[in-house]
Amino acid sequence: MTDDRADLMLEILKRLQNDVTLMRREQSSLATRMLAMEDHQRGIITSLQGLMTSIHGVEIDIAHLKDRVDRIENRMGLMDTEH
Repeated sequence: MTDDRADLMLEILKRLQNDVTLMRREQSSLATRMLAMEDHQRGIITSLQGLMTSIHGVEIDIAHLKDRVDRIENRMGLMDTEH
């Protein structure tokens, strides 16, 4: 192989090496961004689960209050009232 061809091949290999290095950096950056998004999603899901638990607790409290009102109405003879 002549020196010109060897220099050309070396130049091509250097460009390829540079491109691979850039791709690795971009892949690392994307992986970091994806991890951040996954953490954010986990936070949202946890918040939603907490909200659903709170709503369920409120629903239970309302059901208990309705039962108490029904019992009071029965004792007072106010059976015609509907909720």
